[in-house]
Amino acid sequence: MTQATPPTPPKHIVLYADDDVDDLMLVQEAFADYATNVEVVTATSGIEALSYLENLSPLDSTPCLIILDVNMPRLNGKETLKEIRSRERFEDTPVTLFTTSSLPLDRAFAERYKAHFITKPIDITQMSVIADLFVEHCTDEIKKNIQRRLSK
Repeated sequence: MTQATPPTPPKHIVLYADDDVDDLMLVQEAFADYATNVEVVTATSGIEALSYLENLSPLDSTPCLIILDVNMPRLNGKETLKEIRSRERFEDTPVTLFTTSSLPLDRAFAERYKAHFITKPIDITQMSVIADLFVEHCTDEIKKNIQRRLSK
């Protein structure tokens, strides 16, 4: 008699849009170090991020978090945020604007569209702290379900 393998916990999807490939890799690595049940789906533009969201079937789960770089060509993070909030399915999805900007005007814009605002770190060693901040902006249910990896 063979033993049944325990079911794998579902992956929580984080959608991250940024035109900087290095930043995309840093965030993916930060989440890989953070948790075993988080999958970071990347997009290199706001248009790609919206396309990903629009192509989700009604049975697909929505991302537990959407992270948008503010300064992207063609459709920047602010414009993408407005588009996301205009869609009923995503109006309550946690969104974070992740940017080099620290302008109060940008922070106020994020608040107006029910989004969080995190300034990109200058030092890449701060990425695990940033991953913690991202997860803090998820819903309480998601926070409970995302399992932080134990220190090695």
